Formats: sequence, structure tokens, C-alpha cells
Amino acid sequence: MRLLNSCSGEMRVYVSYKDVSYKDVPPYAILSHTWNDDEVSYHDWQTLPWSTIRKKKGFQKIEYCCQQAAQDGLEWVWIDTCCIDQTSSAELTESINAMFRWYQGAAICYAYLADVAKNLRLSTIENKLRRSRWFTRGWTLQELIAPSQVVFFSMDWHQLGTKSELAACISDITQIDQTYLNGTSVHHASIAQRMSWAANRETSRDEDVAYCLLGIFDVNMPLIYGEGEKSFQRLQEEIMKMYPEDHTLFAWGTVMPEFSRWVQSEAQILGEEQIPLNPNEDNELLGLLAHSPRDFRDSGKFVTYSKAKHYFRRKNVPFRAPEKVGRTIRIDLPVVPETSPLWKFAVCHGYRLPAVRLRIFKVVVLACGRWKYDGDNGGVSSFQFVTVPLLLCMDGSTGRTRELVINERIASPHVNSIHLRNWQAQLLVEQQPQYCPSPGDVIFRRLLGTFTSWSSIAHENVDAAVNEGYIRWCGSGSARDPLVCLTFTWNKTSGFVLGIARVDGDNTTTTSSGSSNPGGTGNLQFILQPIGISPAAYDRYVEDATAVESRSKAEEVVVAPVVEGEEAKGKKNVSPANKESSNNSSRRATRWSQRLRTSIYPPKEAGKPTMTTIEEGECKTGEEGEEAKAKQRQDKQTLWFRSIYEACWHLSNHWQDALYSQTMPLTPYTWEMPETDNVPYVRITSERLYLDDDPEQPVDVVDLIVTSKNKKWASEYV
Repeated sequence: MRLLNSCSGEMRVYVSYKDVSYKDVPPYAILSHTWNDDEVSYHDWQTLPWSTIRKKKGFQKIEYCCQQAAQDGLEWVWIDTCCIDQTSSAELTESINAMFRWYQGAAICYAYLADVAKNLRLSTIENKLRRSRWFTRGWTLQELIAPSQVVFFSMDWHQLGTKSELAACISDITQIDQTYLNGTSVHHASIAQRMSWAANRETSRDEDVAYCLLGIFDVNMPLIYGEGEKSFQRLQEEIMKMYPEDHTLFAWGTVMPEFSRWVQSEAQILGEEQIPLNPNEDNELLGLLAHSPRDFRDSGKFVTYSKAKHYFRRKNVPFRAPEKVGRTIRIDLPVVPETSPLWKFAVCHGYRLPAVRLRIFKVVVLACGRWKYDGDNGGVSSFQFVTVPLLLCMDGSTGRTRELVINERIASPHVNSIHLRNWQAQLLVEQQPQYCPSPGDVIFRRLLGTFTSWSSIAHENVDAAVNEGYIRWCGSGSARDPLVCLTFTWNKTSGFVLGIARVDGDNTTTTSSGSSNPGGTGNLQFILQPIGISPAAYDRYVEDATAVESRSKAEEVVVAPVVEGEEAKGKKNVSPANKESSNNSSRRATRWSQRLRTSIYPPKEAGKPTMTTIEEGECKTGEEGEEAKAKQRQDKQTLWFRSIYEACWHLSNHWQDALYSQTMPLTPYTWEMPETDNVPYVRITSERLYLDDDPEQPVDVVDLIVTSKNKKWASEYV
């Protein structure tokens, strides 16, 4: 720490390893001001003639500060312009990391307001202070909070008042509670409260937005000028490590009573009612950390939940603090149970396209909120938790919008620490790239149904972001195989596979910019096949297939009398009738054997006789009655596999043989399949739209809705 003698102008360096109260550091005054052109630097002070230094604009405040310190009986002063060697990155880093402590250890701080005139009346001081540049700069925030005593001076060094005298006025200007202006440690304030104090402040360099807050949050980190907004991300990561229980770090954004993207009715979910378009809606999905302190403008009242430590530090449960891995934050947060389908889907408005997409989202609860006092109920208060909607993206990760939802539903006493503990789940939150549709994309406007779970397997050249609502061909060549196979299951053994492919139309499209779009924009074709999952059944019937194939080969050859003649000796004669019968039998057996080897048979059921099928239409069974016939028809339509992935890969290679298929026209068209014993009700609607109304940039918009009245398929929408 380099101090300036207030009388002689001598510079002296003091080393303090613990704090500024170290015995070698004398009492000193410190100057708070805003930087302007023509400041006096450390090198100017050391090298320029005294007459040249005095002519600089920045010298006047140095002279004022030294004179005032001498009057107050202080021999030493610290002024950042001339006491820091700005050319030394090491010294600059040390000074910025220690600056809050230096201001905190000063005997007195002189705040020089260069744009406030002298001789102000008390009634006009507040208006002048409110317009002063000093209250808008980032660095002056810690210079206001850290010192125990601050005296304000006008442009010609007339005293305007002290921090304690002007506390009410300063609190109104800065939104800092008077408690922290009157000496209460700043570390009693939540992260969001401290961030909100900096929300309306500016710095000359982007990196200083973070560096000027190091002392306020009591964290240290290296300075990297040139990294831009990354510095504020690094600051938040350090804060997250230091204060893992303070979720107000994540409580930034626009405070709303309800999530603005919720669907308004179940009819909108099912496509029976149109959702109004809002092309100006911001569809950006963000990470858990803010971009700048400005995002905390509405967060000044948020405090940490009183039982947050109990929530995180429970007995016999390992403590898991939020963790940053790459761009993703892994964090344990309570997820609000879904009490209505309306709480499950969010509306995302189309970019360059007159269409919306329904996205699955979760509502998570932060261990923070605000107090609400009810004056009509004897002053009884309730704690309203901050909730954040997270939209589900690829690989199970999530992204958030700028909205915070606070209302009476998630508030004490209805919700307490026990609920938070029971709702806890591990989440991955990261900033998501905004989806920009390309020609040839398939966009899911709705993808929902009453199935327990679903998964997808895509062609190697297909970017299938089904959770995010689109399918894109991104390879070379043509899309002759299905773009993607979706598997929907209700339990461990039953479900169906839906394949999506392009047929008929051109397989490559040239956009208006001249670039080709492999994969084409032909008509969409949908295939649907009921499946069953049973590894034991697969293995058992492969053995049966081998026996059927062996028996069919034995029937291929029918021996006839040997033909006379030396050249025909040893040869066997086959009659035309027997030859045709043998060929038919061979074809039937081979075809059935191949079907067995690709897992077509149903499993054996305990207590029931086995059904062995040789040819379609022929069936031998010990069961009789309509129930047995219905079961037989169902078994014939269901393909059995070892796993869901095997089912997808098989149908990707044999999609032409699926039980149901439909090629969709380009105009709006709906394909409906009534509910059967092995397939629920399925409704698929598709239509061709154009990006920016340009016919050269087509996309297909699809609704896929699965519902059922059957109890075995009954479930919530997923």
C-alpha cells in the first residue's frame, strides 16, 4: 500500500499482510472521486516537474484532499490516481483485491462531488446529489459502504454533510437500506440485495463491473482485462463457492405473479384451441447465473430462507453445493409437484415463423424469497418463495427465462422446509442456444400424450432435438431412411414406435442463398408399430425359428424313382406339383423364420398354452372364445424385442413393413388412428409453412397427440 504525505508530497510504501490495521500502517485519509481526463498518475508524480503537475486538471482534488487531511491531523492520504502504478498488472491486481479493506481501514473518507455546486440549501441538496455522477459509478459503491465515516464535498471543497447526516437521502438515491449506511456489516445483506445496489451503476470498462464488487462480496480473483462479460460470470462462480446456501444469487430477472408462458387451457394443449401468436416474445433460454448486476434491479427485497442451512446441511445426508461443470451448473433444488397439465407446458413463439411450440417445463423453488406483511390480519407475515420456471432441453438439461414467479401458492405456512426436502431433485441448468429454423426442418408444435416415458433414436445425419421441438437433417446425401424413431412406452413391456421419414419430394433443396439442404423437403411419412419388450421371449422364439427352418428344408425335396440312363444316374426327379408345393412351403418357412429372427413373436404367458404360428391366418391354440381371438389378433400385430433401442434400430431398417403408415400431403392434414387393444388413440397433424413467407424455405409443423381411455395407458401428459 503506497501512501502520500499530506504535507511534503512524499510517497512511502507500507506492506500489510493481514489488514490495514497492521502496526506499520499509520492512520490515513482516503479520497473517493470519479475519474476524468487529465488525471495525475503515479509516473506523473514521480517524473514530471512540480509546475507541470499543478497544471493538470486532476491535481486540484489531490491538493484539496491533502489540505483537509492536514487540518484533520492526518499525515498520510491514499488517492487511487497517483498511489497505484497502473502500468504494473501485479500491483493493480493487488490494489483492486484489497481496495475494500483499504477504504474500510481509513480514518476518514472524503467524497469529492465534482459536479455539485457550493452553498446549497438543505432542501436542494437531495436533488443535486441525485443528479451527481458520483452515485452512478461502480467503484464508488464500495467507497460509500466500506468507510465508517464519509464526508461529502462540493466542487470547490465546501462540506455538504456526512454519510450519517445524509443517510435518508442517500438511501433513497441508492436503494441501500440505512442499516448498512449506519455501520451494520454489509455481509448481513443477501447476495441479491448487494447486487441490486450495483444494478444502476456503470464502469468505463466491462470487466470493472465485476472487479468493483470483489470487496463487497469478500471474494478474490485474478484480473483479466479483455475478457469482457466473462469477469462477471467468474465473480458469480466465486460467490457461489463462498455462499452455497444463498440462493438469492439465482433470484434475478423480472418478478411476475404468474409465468407468462403457461398455456391457458387444456384445449390449447390438445390443439383444440389456438394459442395467440406473439412474435416479439423473447425465447432465449439462459443459465442460472445473471449477465450483469442490472438483472438484479428488482431483487432488492429478496433474503435467504431462514432454514436454508437446515435444508442443505441435514444429518446423515452429504452436503452437495452447487457445482459449475463447463457451462452447466449442477444443483439440488426442490421441484414443485404438477397439480395440473397447465403447469407442465410452456409456450414458445416461433422465430421467423407464424407458429408456436409447446415445451415441457418445471417449476423449481429457490431457498429465498421476500416477506409479505398483512396489515389487515394483525401484522402476520408470510414468506413467499422465489420460483423459477425451467424449460426441458436435450440430454436432460434445462434453461431458464428472465422471469421469476412469486405468489401465495408457494409461500409459508403452506410450504416449509419439509416440503423443500421432499421435493428435492438434482438439475442441470445451462444457457441454451436459441433455435433458428432452417429449410427442411420438422418442428413439433405439440408432442404430448398419456404415456409413461418416451425416447428417440435418430439417423446419424439428423439433429433430433425432440425435447426442444425440432428435427433437422444435417448430413450429406438423401434422407431415404426415417429421420427419427420415437418410442412410447407405458410399462416395461408394451408401447409403440413412431417413425418419421420424408418421401416423394426432392431430396435436396437449394435455399435462396444458394446453399443446399440435404435431406430434402418431400412429404412427411409416419409409420407406427406396436412393440413389446421381452428378452426371454425373443430368445425362446429364435430357437423355435431354427426348428421351423430345419423342418421346411426337409420338406423341400421329394424323392422320385430314378430315371433310366447313365447320364441321370444318381439324380433325383421332382414332380411339378411337388416342386411348386415345396417352393411355397420353403418361402413360407423362410419368411416366418426371418420374422422370428427379427423378434416378431409375443412371449409365452404363464399358465396358458403356447401359440405357434406357421403362416399368417393359421393358428393352433388351446384357448377358445372371443377373448382368445382378440388376444391372438393383438399378438400378431405386436413385434417383440429385447430392448427399446433394438426396436428402434430394427424399424429404422424395415420401416416399410410397419403395421400402420401414412404419407401426409403438404396442405394441413390430420391422420387419426382409433384406439385398439394394443395402440391408444393417436392424432397426427402436419402442415407446410415457410420461413419469412419465402416459398424457398419450407418447414413442416407437426402435432403429435396420444390419448387413451384405457386404464393401462392412463397417465398424466408428458
